Amino acid sequence: MYSKKIILLSITIILIAFPITTFASSNFQMGGTAKIGLNSLFFDDINQVKIYDSINLELSSDNIAFEVNGRHNFTDNELDFTLKKAYYRNDIMGSSITIGKQPISWSFGSLVNTVDYSLGAEALDEETSAKYINGIKIEYPFNWYSSLSLVREFNSEYDYKYGFRGRTLINDFDVSLNWVDQKTSSSNLSRWGVTLKGDISDAGVYGSYTHIDYKTKGLQINTKGYMVGVDYSYFLNQGYGNRLYLQGEYHLLEKNEGLNVLLNSLAGAGVVIPPSRISNNEKYFKLFLSNINYNINDFSSIGFFTITSLEDGSTALIPNYRNQLTSNTTLKVNLSYLSGSNDEILSGGSNFPGVVCNVELSYAF
Repeated sequence: MYSKKIILLSITIILIAFPITTFASSNFQMGGTAKIGLNSLFFDDINQVKIYDSINLELSSDNIAFEVNGRHNFTDNELDFTLKKAYYRNDIMGSSITIGKQPISWSFGSLVNTVDYSLGAEALDEETSAKYINGIKIEYPFNWYSSLSLVREFNSEYDYKYGFRGRTLINDFDVSLNWVDQKTSSSNLSRWGVTLKGDISDAGVYGSYTHIDYKTKGLQINTKGYMVGVDYSYFLNQGYGNRLYLQGEYHLLEKNEGLNVLLNSLAGAGVVIPPSRISNNEKYFKLFLSNINYNINDFSSIGFFTITSLEDGSTALIPNYRNQLTSNTTLKVNLSYLSGSNDEILSGGSNFPGVVCNVELSYAF
């Protein structure tokens, strides 16, 4: 415990005390974020309150990035120490090559991405640790709108994991083809998908198709998933800081064992859907997600996410509020409420909280 605290404190002192002139002459940039927050979790029979603080430190240049995160839980007196980034990037023969711990995300603006390199890396505009991998990425740009990417991940959980992405512009629509293949000693999981995004009149439209092949000894599963979405921005008061943003998307996921894989995409949203609650009466599991966000002014906003199971109508309601108190200090308040009863898909219980409230104050330096 104390050794972790000493390591985190030492890194903090080194980064802060290192002469600024050295960073300037070496083209390095240094910064970070300190946070303190409170999580309140409400289960059926008990409530839990967790107070935490964290510090995120980043050092980067044109070719090198290093980022570390330390999080201390006051309630349990636990300290987690995570290396988020530690990579070297260089351009060789027109290709960008990145080696080390790095973020990999094939986001295209959707609330939930079922064709990402790592499912659950991002959801509802939030990211998780799944976004950061140890590996090699090679990216070759043909022009400003077309490129090829190849990822080779090194992870003790897999014998190997590869990812490929090709991206281009077709009739003013951004189109990508994504493929991921991972193998363990007992199974092989292959995912591929297509995404597209563009504008029709004043609205943005997007969609995706994903296909999963899952093989184990004596078992082979094929799962398909479809998604369509739309977003729209409306500016009030001639655009002076007031913007209303609306977004909605519909997911159609085939019901079989592969559905559990696709539901991992909701991990970033902090929503767990137990497979035992999903019936087999229909072939597809249907979800509808929405996002309403209003910029009150240049410094504050209020938003509202929803995730609704169209099978039983149960819904996750996720309101949020953000206020930039000063140029460096930001207050965030998030609430998550699962409306379903105990036997419905989106509901809390004794193992998963039905209500979660998070209040967090952050300071960027």
